[in-house]
Amino acid sequence: MEAIRNWPQPNSIMEVRSFHRLTSFYRRFIPHFSGIMAPITDYIKADKFKWTDEAEATFKNIKNRLTTAPVLILPNFQHPFELHTDASKVGIGAVLSQHDKPIAHFSEKLSNSRLQYSTYDVEVYVVVQAIKHWRHYLIHTDFILYSDHEALKHLHSQDKVTARHASWIAYLECFTFVVKHKSGLSNKVADALSRRRSLLNRMYVEIHGFETFSTLLETDPYFSEILAKVKAGDRTYFLLEDGFLFKGNQLCIPEGSLQQKIIQELHNEGHVGRDRTLQLLIQASYFWPTMRKEVEKYVQRCKICQISKGTATNVGLHLMLPLPSQPWMDISMDFVLGFPRTQRGNDSIFVIVDRFSKMAHFIPCKKTMDAIRIAQLYFQEIYRLHGLPSTIVSDRDTRFLSHFWRCLWKMVNTQLNFSSAYHPQTDGQTEAINRSLGNLLRCLVGEHMKS
Repeated sequence: MEAIRNWPQPNSIMEVRSFHRLTSFYRRFIPHFSGIMAPITDYIKADKFKWTDEAEATFKNIKNRLTTAPVLILPNFQHPFELHTDASKVGIGAVLSQHDKPIAHFSEKLSNSRLQYSTYDVEVYVVVQAIKHWRHYLIHTDFILYSDHEALKHLHSQDKVTARHASWIAYLECFTFVVKHKSGLSNKVADALSRRRSLLNRMYVEIHGFETFSTLLETDPYFSEILAKVKAGDRTYFLLEDGFLFKGNQLCIPEGSLQQKIIQELHNEGHVGRDRTLQLLIQASYFWPTMRKEVEKYVQRCKICQISKGTATNVGLHLMLPLPSQPWMDISMDFVLGFPRTQRGNDSIFVIVDRFSKMAHFIPCKKTMDAIRIAQLYFQEIYRLHGLPSTIVSDRDTRFLSHFWRCLWKMVNTQLNFSSAYHPQTDGQTEAINRSLGNLLRCLVGEHMKS
């Protein structure tokens, strides 16, 4: 019951609404629910957030009622169990119930490595973790699994699975259950449990000494003056909340080693360049005044980037291609060859680049594929998203020169433009993307070149 008992005190109207959705789901089991929740309900309608002693007393009272009878019931092994799960990019949550009455709640914060999982992987992970948590209830009987991720209905019917999925599916084979889809709107309890931690809660857990931020802000040469103005009531772009200084929705980081640690974590995800790393910092809601300079300095000194990335050189003067006028009407395509063979037999990458927006698609393929299979790949992955192009720029690969390829694009009124021999600058846009792809792969693979 720690998931409910340790629910953090709301710090914004959005967090109040999240907690209110959770409690409202069990309102029929709590006598005089509306009267008890009135102080908290008022915050949903308010324009400004201010947590009072009356709201705090109500908050503790309702948490106590959620974790005791008659809301909670004891399990009855004569009836089937219902397991409701949900996941977000912050955490996972689950509820074990019978006849819409909860038996127990469960939530878990995702670690750094699991934050990189895809949506499907996280949804399967929460199922495995919830079943492990309540194994003593579920191992002896049938149960129903409710999830808002409809793809889980095909969990046992996949033809090819990864090593991670194989171990999870092997564990789930020990249990007998049926998967049913439940819309996210009606899966309120598990949804609230999976999203109950805000930015500050994560920082308190992940960063030691985070509670000393208020002291560091007072001594910081840049933020100390701003902090004094905010406390004096002057109108600025900054906001002081719970001892932390925000610029809009960005958390202000005082001068110290934490700035380098944040840059390191975001840059090491893919060893991208200065501008992309700076963009990741802004997306992660951080701010300090020398952010651009610190990012540039760190990227220049990154050892992996120095080892793995080459330098761009101008291969010669050339006339520019006609400028495109709209997205995905003028594209270029190429192949990147020479990769180790994967489990599915792929050893090459089919690269398609939109010359207008610079957006790129990377499609795994095989070196032995003919023009028919390459055309099928294009229509499966690109045509369904962007439609037909008016021009295609490519090199003189045998597949692009084949009779089938030429006839196919002639029938749909698409013009094929081929580069001259030994002049890769004609297709310079794709060559630049290929170089960026190679830099990224070398940084991620490191010394394990056969990976």
